[in-house]
Amino acid sequence: MGTAVGITVVGTAASGAVERAFEWLHWVDATFSTYRPDSEVSRIGRGELRLDDAPSVVRHVFARCDELTEATGGRFTIRPAAPDRPAIDPSGLVKGWSVDEAAMILRLAGIENFMINAGGDILCSGTPPDSEGWPIGIRHPLDPLAVAAVVTIGSGAVATSGTYERGDHIWGHRGTTRLHSATVVGTDLGTTDALATAIYADPDDLGWMAAFPGHELVLIGEDDLVRWTSGLDGMISLEDES
Repeated sequence: MGTAVGITVVGTAASGAVERAFEWLHWVDATFSTYRPDSEVSRIGRGELRLDDAPSVVRHVFARCDELTEATGGRFTIRPAAPDRPAIDPSGLVKGWSVDEAAMILRLAGIENFMINAGGDILCSGTPPDSEGWPIGIRHPLDPLAVAAVVTIGSGAVATSGTYERGDHIWGHRGTTRLHSATVVGTDLGTTDALATAIYADPDDLGWMAAFPGHELVLIGEDDLVRWTSGLDGMISLEDES
């Protein structure tokens, strides 16, 4: 998936649970990676494998991607139609969705308090010790060693779309407003990550977000100002606040 994944467990982990979660993530990478020519996604993109003949989990992911494409008015898409991009790229959903499934593996093993960090997109469960929530930093757009804001959440997901981890990899920008980053706070990381991608691609018209209640936004514009939706009042602090 072109990124690194870390799992933090509070307390004692059930035997083998974390290992099984990583085995799942490695399987997802082998199946969905656009960097691997032998992955099912690469073979579908080259026309060597029909979607109808792909494993059921692949068909499920593609169906969910199509639902998100429709709900976002095409702002989220797995078919970039760009000469320098893969023909099919579901990465905008797959990374977060695979983390959601890895979290289920941990919960089924009885692990309640944990955090999974996939390239800066984070899923939290339970609470850390001696704290009412997980503090999640949003990277400063101009300083990779600093944060612009911190959002403190309980169980939930935080995903940021921008050029921090993988450079300029978002296609289809159609808005006039440019952002350094778009962060979405929600429940599951798959949907949250996909919405962050869609918002970063077109931040001018966000009326379609009404179809996704319960999701909050943190936007950092090219003016370096941090803006957020009212649902995060009391949950967010800025870097320069004392």
